[in-house]
Amino acid sequence: MITRNRFPSFRPQKLTIAVCAGLLWCGQTFAKDVQVALPEQSLATSINAIARQGQIQVLYDATAVKQLRAPALNGTFTPETALQKILLGTGLEMVPQGSGFVVRPQKTARDALVIPETSVQGVVGRHPATDVMSAPQYLTSEEIAQRNTGDGNVTDLLKTNPAVQFANGDSSSLNQGEIKPSRISINGASSFQNAYKLDGVNFNNDFDPAKNDNGETETRIDTGDQGIYIDSRLIDSVAVYDNNIPVEYGGFTGGTVDVTSRRWRGENSAHAYYRTTQSSWTKLFNDDAQAIDSSKNDTSNPARFQNRYNKEDFGGWFETGVTDNSGLLFSVSRRSSTIPMYTTGGEGVILNDAGEFEMIESAAGRRNQKRVSDNFFLKYSMNLSSATTVDISGNYADYQSRLFSSSVLNSGYDNAHTGLGFTSTLKHRMALGELEFTGSYQKLKDERTADQGNYVEVQDYPFSVRSGGPGNLISEQENLSAKSVMRFNETEWLGIAHQPSVGFEVNNTEGRYIRRDDYYRYRLTLSQWGDSLLVNRFLAGTYSANYTSYALFADDTLRYGKLTVRPGVRLDRDDFVEQTNIAPRLSATYDLFGDNDTLLIGGLNRYYGRSMLTYALYGAQNAGLQNCHYCSLDPNDPGNEWEQQKDFEGMESLSTPYNDELSLAVQQRVLSTTWRLQYVHREGHDEVRSRTKYPGTRGDQGKIRTFDNGGRSSHDAVTLSVRNSQPWEWADATHVLNGSVSWQQSKNNTPSDQGYSFFDPSTRLNSDKVWYNGKVIDAKDLPSTNYNSPLKFNLELTSEWQEYGLTLYNRLQWWGSRQQAVRYGNEYYNDAEYGQLRKYSKEHFASRYTWDGRVTWKPDFAYGASVSVEVNNILNNKNVADTLVYSDQVLRVYDPGRQFWLQMNYDF
Repeated sequence: MITRNRFPSFRPQKLTIAVCAGLLWCGQTFAKDVQVALPEQSLATSINAIARQGQIQVLYDATAVKQLRAPALNGTFTPETALQKILLGTGLEMVPQGSGFVVRPQKTARDALVIPETSVQGVVGRHPATDVMSAPQYLTSEEIAQRNTGDGNVTDLLKTNPAVQFANGDSSSLNQGEIKPSRISINGASSFQNAYKLDGVNFNNDFDPAKNDNGETETRIDTGDQGIYIDSRLIDSVAVYDNNIPVEYGGFTGGTVDVTSRRWRGENSAHAYYRTTQSSWTKLFNDDAQAIDSSKNDTSNPARFQNRYNKEDFGGWFETGVTDNSGLLFSVSRRSSTIPMYTTGGEGVILNDAGEFEMIESAAGRRNQKRVSDNFFLKYSMNLSSATTVDISGNYADYQSRLFSSSVLNSGYDNAHTGLGFTSTLKHRMALGELEFTGSYQKLKDERTADQGNYVEVQDYPFSVRSGGPGNLISEQENLSAKSVMRFNETEWLGIAHQPSVGFEVNNTEGRYIRRDDYYRYRLTLSQWGDSLLVNRFLAGTYSANYTSYALFADDTLRYGKLTVRPGVRLDRDDFVEQTNIAPRLSATYDLFGDNDTLLIGGLNRYYGRSMLTYALYGAQNAGLQNCHYCSLDPNDPGNEWEQQKDFEGMESLSTPYNDELSLAVQQRVLSTTWRLQYVHREGHDEVRSRTKYPGTRGDQGKIRTFDNGGRSSHDAVTLSVRNSQPWEWADATHVLNGSVSWQQSKNNTPSDQGYSFFDPSTRLNSDKVWYNGKVIDAKDLPSTNYNSPLKFNLELTSEWQEYGLTLYNRLQWWGSRQQAVRYGNEYYNDAEYGQLRKYSKEHFASRYTWDGRVTWKPDFAYGASVSVEVNNILNNKNVADTLVYSDQVLRVYDPGRQFWLQMNYDF
């Protein structure tokens, strides 16, 4: 029996006994060694498994371990040693109690129980939750289920990460019907320079991922940074690395978002959920000068204004054993949104089968735009032995959208974004350490299918009639990759403890840009001086590019007394850039007083970015463009004179973009909380930008661009964060707190929200200077035009009343006022000394704050059923997010007001 007098810090509200026959007495070990093969999972599950296999009795407070995770553990141990290993870094310890053990909150370092291990054949791998140097944000499936998840994308989970900034207008009152992931910037880097990984395999979209203000065009499909739109409710954990990032991760100048999928946990279970919201449950704010009017959506921005929508999400997963040592997990989800739009109707014009212009009419009314995102995931897990595990998985993600212009007839088109991937992972533990090998295949595809295969316009100033959309187009990306990592056990040599790791990666990427049919744009202009017909066409064709990238990496965690140092180096090379990139990484911690309470942390690191597939295929986008002035309507008329057009002439010896990082931090434990004060400085070099190929020229030659490495950026961030290492107990509930306050400043000499393909058509432009707020400054000193909230405060509090099955999550966020550089109407400033400059104004945005919350009720009498209500912006604050120019007016764009989500769940 556990008494409060003996363990005053241990206050069990619900005591759980992991039990089989007790074979331990008064700390004397009679139990035999056991072989364990446990995946990363909840701490309670691992404790129960070890107790059952070792035939020992373990008592623990279920509320104290509910929020905690155990790392993967494989090898031969005594039961005590196995328990000690999974408790490392949790703030818990175990002490002998009668014929078994009690797991309780940890005492001081002097009182901690140390149990020697015997016949250890494995190593506890590095775990994000215990990586003090990198200190990544780490979220488990249990935490994800408790918090506001929005549309269920991975980026929706990162709202309180102090290193993450969201694009200003990606989730505003104008576009709440969308369900695609929002763009994020990590430590000031471009959104497309983050690495997204699922089970160690990259799922970035490297084919034109950056969204820009032009929306959908004839030469590109509006897509996103992520190649697969993963449903966050179906994953096991997420780790976000933003500084002192280990050498195992590459292909970014921002950070890494590492997603781990669910795995069979040795039991049979299932979970299902249904979730919904709609525009009538949301307060949508708009500028007084322009209501949110869906009839104003045009061809280039067919979904800019969304005043009505209805969203539904449903899905779940089940896991089952196949044999004693293997099991299957299957998950599925569908997220959908219906967005009613008002169409103006009226007259249009088409080119009929006889090759003549023909007038058509359509009635005004409402039509629905659609968004549907499906996820299917299957994983088969095998524990081949106590030392070897194999996971084989397949995932398929399908995103479909139906769009059209509200004022153009026959302008509808369907966009399909699909991702198919297969991954196999082998982990084998040996006397030296753990060997991990991963092989994968992935295919991403974007396809646009238009209702009308051409665009027709007749202009009779000031009137015009039109029909058609942007035409059919396909882009494909295939990736074949292999990766191996050897993580060695810790050994001691010359009085220094070493724990090295080495590995390699090989990735082959092939991209295809496909136009299966010729696409025509007809523009007939009627005037009193005569009629003229201009025809543009994009010829059908297939273009492809292929390159292979290689990486070698190694590091070593050295421990000597109070000092821990992790030096490492990563070598990357690909046959597109044809350059070997050497990225040194160095991180260190110093335990100031030797009690692990006060840590000094620092790092010097270099990160090389992605080698964008779109650079290799950019020339294909306009390669088939031809113009014909004063043409006949018959494209095959021999009298037509077609002029070949192009806007691109290669790349000037591109190098891979890279960031240099300096980080300094101090971490302090105070009672049951951990405080961390951190400074991060980034310098961005060789960022790719496009510019005029022939400055000062006119005509067609002046429209030709090229790519170079003239981009520069800098970023500074200071963050103070706090979390409680153990749940607090108060008012019959446990409470988990996370908070941070951060200051950031980013500068970039190219617009950060326009992406790598941004091009200014002026041939006389001086790109090294800009006009900003009344004076000429260096372009590199221009404040960021997006992702630019300088001061940010986050506070999360999760409270659980286990006796009543009630969980309450609260999230409070505040953003300080900011001065943003904005450019309206592609304005220029002509300076007597520096020539033509891009002209930016300083726009002031007031501070803003939101309070979001979620309550979940899962009573015992409901037999697994539960219900949750999620409320965003509880106080219904009217916060300005950004600005836009519409009809020559500068309009304010607002965050959404109060919004409700309803979710129902059932555990089988």
